[in-house]
Amino acid sequence: MKHSRALSLTLALCAAAPAMAGSYDDTIHHQILSGWKESDGSHIAALDVALAPGWKTYWRAPGEAGIPPYFDWSGSENLKSVGFIWPAPEVFESSGYKTIGYKDGLVLPMRLVPQDPSKPIILRGQVDMGVCEEICMPVTLPFSADLPLQGHRDPKIAAAMASRPFSRSEAGVRDVDCDLDPTSAGLTLNATLAMPPSGTRESSVVEVNNPRIWVDPAETRRAGNTLHISADLSAISGSSMMIDRSAITFTVLGSDYAVEVHGCD
Repeated sequence: MKHSRALSLTLALCAAAPAMAGSYDDTIHHQILSGWKESDGSHIAALDVALAPGWKTYWRAPGEAGIPPYFDWSGSENLKSVGFIWPAPEVFESSGYKTIGYKDGLVLPMRLVPQDPSKPIILRGQVDMGVCEEICMPVTLPFSADLPLQGHRDPKIAAAMASRPFSRSEAGVRDVDCDLDPTSAGLTLNATLAMPPSGTRESSVVEVNNPRIWVDPAETRRAGNTLHISADLSAISGSSMMIDRSAITFTVLGSDYAVEVHGCD
């Protein structure tokens, strides 16, 4: 029922406008920042999406209602793999629901690995994403860029990379203990993180590496230097499921900074 309510809200928010492709002169401007080549042969570039004031878009885990970005690279050449370096997002509340994303725009750095490092990467594709103000709409943004073999370090990309969440070691996270308890609907994850406060206000997001598993919004409670996170997990199909504890990701969104922790001890 929780799944249906969140899905219904997402569909309702997006029903105000059909998916659109092309130029959104009044709302969206987007481009590929060509970036530079790293010493290991990978290439750092970024998707730059600028939104009109008051508009927002979503993080990879958009919260209770939202549309995460989905990339189609099928027209690209000399592209082996893509990894994203997500800037720390914000938490928004609307109609009693929490969503997670970026206000006024997003610069999303990407680490692109070429099949042949001696040749340039050619990007041809599109990204489907949701954008919202008072109404929400799904949009399709086509992109095209021929990346230089070397390039120059771009301050805009560097700033977005610097705004990523702190790692476990950077944030001083010592222990991450996890318990999984069975419920009638699936499992409840209870995690205890030994970490200093990341601000006066903290919320958490739990992600697993299986898209067929639904993760309910996490509850977060702090006691001194210990953060307690709990979330209910259930298989979308209603069947049994297995959880890889080493592949669980906790993102703590604090009012001072964000922290991303991978795996349970």
